[in-house]
Amino acid sequence: MAPIKIPTFTLARTGDKIPAVGFGSGTKHRIRKQSTPGLGMQVRDDEITNVIVSAIDSGFSHLDTAESYLTRIEVGDAVEKSGIDRSKLWITDKWDQGWVLGGQTYPSHSPSGPYESLKEGLKLLKTDHVELFLIHGPFFTKETSNITIEEAWKQMEQLVDEKLTRNIGVSNFDIEWLEKILKVCKYKPQVNQIEYHLYLQQEPVVEFCRKHEILIEGYSPLTPIRPEKFSKDVNPLKPVVEELSKKYNVDPSLLLLRWVYQSGVLPITTSSNPERQRNTFKFFDFKIDPEDFDRLKSVGQSVHFRGNLAEQLEKNKN
Repeated sequence: MAPIKIPTFTLARTGDKIPAVGFGSGTKHRIRKQSTPGLGMQVRDDEITNVIVSAIDSGFSHLDTAESYLTRIEVGDAVEKSGIDRSKLWITDKWDQGWVLGGQTYPSHSPSGPYESLKEGLKLLKTDHVELFLIHGPFFTKETSNITIEEAWKQMEQLVDEKLTRNIGVSNFDIEWLEKILKVCKYKPQVNQIEYHLYLQQEPVVEFCRKHEILIEGYSPLTPIRPEKFSKDVNPLKPVVEELSKKYNVDPSLLLLRWVYQSGVLPITTSSNPERQRNTFKFFDFKIDPEDFDRLKSVGQSVHFRGNLAEQLEKNKN
């Protein structure tokens, strides 16, 4: 099945229209590759490839991958296997700048910077460009990549000039890190991909990005209804989501995706289930009434929960 026509967001600098929902190849797909002996950056997993082919067949035209996910090769294989014209797809990739998690250092796969990363990534993706390339996180140490954010951004701009990517941006960036780029950039970030859901609305970052015409993409949008992600004893959203899902006659996941989209944020989601993949686009078919939208927002703000990178990104917060 050819990609269905879905709404888009327009990126400020280029005017490019990005499909308003993305299919993520991280999360459980990354965990599978990292935990399965014999799999890796250069070694494909046919099961993951088939999941991505199914997503494309279901209508997804926006595919999100990253160097640290180890799934570039599967995305490239899936695009080829799907038979879809490459020009009909939007591919987002990310440079792995390295991480320090749980006291353990994970050096960058491309320590010299994003230029090297994308050059290698394009080979695995079997394409001569990506539509969007991001710096995956604001974590720069000598142990991980030995490069500064300013130096990294110059390389990102070089990738644009060499037409290896149309658009550049960041992920998991707070205001202080965005300001570092804005002080030195030739091309502003077009996108900031952050964890975004009702329990993590990140209003200061969102407002800062809107002021500077930076589109927010939100990953983990379904966290409040995913017990494997949200494990707190108190979940005040649960009865509200159940009530409103019945009111709008939609699955709770669609209600949460709609809330994110209606907030002006582009949701990144995933599923290995073909039926759930196909049903994802139904969140474009209804609108949450203003009073219900505000009610969800207010109840969500009563709990603060970050499910990803909390050790790094919460250290300066109360």
